[in-house]
Formats: sequence, structure tokens, C-alpha cells
Amino acid sequence: MRFNTIMSAVLVAASLAEAATVGRPWGPEMMKIRGIGPELETRQTKTVNKAAPAKGSKSSTSAAATKATAAAAAAAANGGGAAAGSNCLNANAVQTGSASDGNQVPAAGQSASKTDKANFINFCSGQTITNGLQVQGGSCNGIVMGKIPSSSNMISSIITNPGNNANIAANTNFDITVQTRGLAAGSFTNAQATYYSAPQDLNGKGQIIGHTHVTVQSLGSLTTTTPPDPKTFAFFKGINDAGNGNGLLKATVTGGLPAGNYRVCTMTSASNHQPVLMPVAQRGAQDDCQKFTVGGAGGGAAAAANGGGAAAAKGGAAPAANGGGAAAAKGAAAGKASTAATTAAAAKATKAAKGGAKPTP
Repeated sequence: MRFNTIMSAVLVAASLAEAATVGRPWGPEMMKIRGIGPELETRQTKTVNKAAPAKGSKSSTSAAATKATAAAAAAAANGGGAAAGSNCLNANAVQTGSASDGNQVPAAGQSASKTDKANFINFCSGQTITNGLQVQGGSCNGIVMGKIPSSSNMISSIITNPGNNANIAANTNFDITVQTRGLAAGSFTNAQATYYSAPQDLNGKGQIIGHTHVTVQSLGSLTTTTPPDPKTFAFFKGINDAGNGNGLLKATVTGGLPAGNYRVCTMTSASNHQPVLMPVAQRGAQDDCQKFTVGGAGGGAAAAANGGGAAAAKGGAAPAANGGGAAAAKGAAAGKASTAATTAAAAKATKAAKGGAKPTP
């Protein structure tokens, strides 16, 4: 009888120890793997000890088992993330590649990578945290990058309207259309509260779940060599629907654009607005840009660059390459006036967008 009692106590203690280990992997060695500071670990341990029932009791064992089950359920509900309240890096999630700077075999022009043995989980410690916000002063985002698609599911995009060097009527509604490949479009989180706040994820087909954006900027001249200011745009729209179900997405530019020379680009993103991540470095681009004109304007040099030659430069009819629109603005003076008006309009649009009526991110 006494032997049975002793064996029962041993089994209960062993079960309790195992449940506790599964529920919270404490201990110095596990702390090293998980990259947790001693101060945090101590606080959590005290909380657990204070709330724990007497060792060896049935209620203690039952509570530990219930807690482990709840933790597993929470992890599943989080899409594979850590259970709520957990600050641990699981051993099977440690990426040993981050411990190497990559320069075991030096190469010309190759930089050494930063290294960390715990997935850089404390990289943002002491920094301004992004925390789901669009922090204009800069921030640090500690959220993992997420799931990466296979090379057969990489994203590609082509702008189908406006076409290259197309000309469209000024101040008139028009659609920007984009044909995408490999994007599970239609997932768009609250950009004011969940910006970069969750990892990139894949659907059941292995495609990135997300959306795309289109942005239009005035270039002044189609032959400019000056990069436009990224803070200034004439139109911006996050396309939050799935389009036609076959990758074709659309955004309507209500009211159109003033006469001028423009560039339209796509910016493909995961659900939480971060640029999409691809599995290999050597590949085609996931985004596209097109240059186009509005109102057949642009002045001498720009019109000539569009295929209009000397006649357009002298103020003749709009070149056929520009889509056969209205006559080009006459002379350099007209071109300068058009550029100035376009730039002013773009600045006004950007200012309005940054004000109360913000564009959809």
C-alpha cells in the first residue's frame, strides 16, 4: 500500500513537471534560446508561483493540463503565432542562418550581415515602435516578415490602362487597370491601426494574401532624369477588392487629371500593407510603371520625346504616338505653363489627401 502511494505521488509530480515545461519553458538554458531578459522571466515566474495550487494536488495537475490546451488553442487561433501573453521564442522557430554574417566565402562588394542567435526578437528594444501606425518620423517594426511563397507563386503585374505613352483627356474620369499574377487580392486591413502589424501570409494555394495600390505622379517632362518627390502625388488609391476574380484590378480617377506628363505605378502589398516578399533575389519585378500624357500637353522637348518631332516642338498638332488627342501646347512658354499648372495641381492633391479626406492607403 505504501509503495503504491509513493509511486502515485511520483507519477503526479512527473506529470506536473511535464505540463509546466510544455506550458512555460522556464530555466536559464531555455531563456538563452528564447532571448528573454532575466527581469521579465523573474516577473513571470513570480506570477505563476503565486497563483499555483499546492504541489502534487490533483487540481494543480488538472490546471496545468487545461492551461496547456488553452495555450495551444490560442496559438491556433492566431494563425500559428504565439499564445496570448507569451514572450517566448520556440526552439523550433530559431533560424540558425541569422547567426552567420554570410562572409564565410568573401566576395567583392559583398557586405557582412548583422547576426543574432534569437531571430532578432529584441532588435527594436529601446526604439520607437511602429505599433500598427504610419509613423512619419520613422520607427522600428519587430513583426516577423512571415510566409514566403514558392517561386511558382511569385507576383507579377502589368498596367493595362493607361498604356505606354497613351494620351487621355484632361479633367475627365478614367480607369487605371492592372492585371496581376500570383496575388490573392482583396485583403486590406485598417491602415490607420494595423500598418505592418502582422506577417505576410499565404492562402491555400500558396499565394500571397493582400492587395495592390496605384499611385500617379507628375513628372513635368517624360524625359526627366530627376526622381519625383515620393511625398508628392497627383492620385493614390489602395485597391481593396478582388477585381474580376482573375487578377484584373481597377481604380477610377474621379475628375481626371490636369494636362501634363505623368507616371503611374503599382505597389503590391500583403494584407497589412507591407511590400510583398519573394522567395528568390533574381526574378522579374512584382510591380509595373507606365508613363502617359494628359490633354496632349507637355511643351516642346516633352512632345518631341513622345515621337512628335520638330513639328510638335514648334507647337504643331499632337503627335500620333500620344493617341491623337487635342493639339499640343504651343511653344516652350505653353509647355512651361502646363508643367507649372500640373505641379501645382499635384501639390494641391497631395495636400488634400494628407488632410481630412485621406486617400485609401
